Amino acid sequence: MYLGSARHDVSVAETLAADPQPQWRTSAGKSVRGAVAIGTSVVAVGTSDRAVVLLDRASGQRLWRRSVRGTVAGGPLIAGPRVFVATQAVPDGRVYALDLRTGKSLWTVRTAGVTAPLALSDSLVFAVTDAGDVLALAAASGTQRWKRALGRAARATPVPTAEGIVVATLGDSLFLLDATTGAVRAQIATPGTVLSAPAWDGRRLVLATTAGHLLGVSLPTLAVAWDRSVEDAVYGAVALQADTAVALTGGGTLWYVPLDAPEAARRVALAVLSTAGPTPVAGGVLVAGLSGEVLLVNGVNGAVRWRLQRRAPIEEPPLLRDGQLFLVSGGGTVEALR
Repeated sequence: MYLGSARHDVSVAETLAADPQPQWRTSAGKSVRGAVAIGTSVVAVGTSDRAVVLLDRASGQRLWRRSVRGTVAGGPLIAGPRVFVATQAVPDGRVYALDLRTGKSLWTVRTAGVTAPLALSDSLVFAVTDAGDVLALAAASGTQRWKRALGRAARATPVPTAEGIVVATLGDSLFLLDATTGAVRAQIATPGTVLSAPAWDGRRLVLATTAGHLLGVSLPTLAVAWDRSVEDAVYGAVALQADTAVALTGGGTLWYVPLDAPEAARRVALAVLSTAGPTPVAGGVLVAGLSGEVLLVNGVNGAVRWRLQRRAPIEEPPLLRDGQLFLVSGGGTVEALR
């Protein structure tokens, strides 16, 4: 799943060294777009110079680089023996399934271009095209199972749930689609645009908007259970840490919002301009900014426990897996620290 889990909390139990040191640093291409996909022994990234790159987790060595027919904007997914990735329309929008071992194309489907990250559920790959269509493709073959026109594109990853597929569009609308047929089961307007995947805890969605709203939404009705102002635009994905939603505004304010008591929200002003979502880890939250800063913020008192400075903007959430911290920069660098 993009960002590792539906709750965006794949790193929540992970502990990072008090003074993390560079393990390896690799140039993947002109610019890395989207978050890394972390496998057991490999890391996959997509680039703006039309390629998917697979790296060895231990060394950073490039295992293969596969050219694709367009910019990869949303980052890849690793599932079993396959890597799934989509490209934007110029020059040729497609969804690909690549062999994890070799990078060879297993199937490809032409689309109107895809900017939002893909989603995978059971045996289906879900893509939202820049023409505003939601596609359900068979993961094994690429066969189209259904297509639903919503009229507006998306930047946020579709969210598979037990109630259906949730899609937030650039038309400030939230849809719940039937996973089998693509039929629209529910639809609501959102107070602002949702640019990153809502978090899903099994009973509610939590999403943030560019108009500075954090929402708790119930399924299958899409009823808004609560609407909390965070006073600034949110560009990155919300993450869940136990029973609390954690959101980072574009101006660098970190918000902690209890899911069952949003009125008790607290905030920490970090003044780190950011388009990346926060990453909950054991004892705190990782925050990355457009200045290249990476901070570990204490989850209790909001104090900055340590700070790293990188040379290029970091536009995607840092991800921590097995004590290994992965950073991707707009300059095309993938870095692991431990």
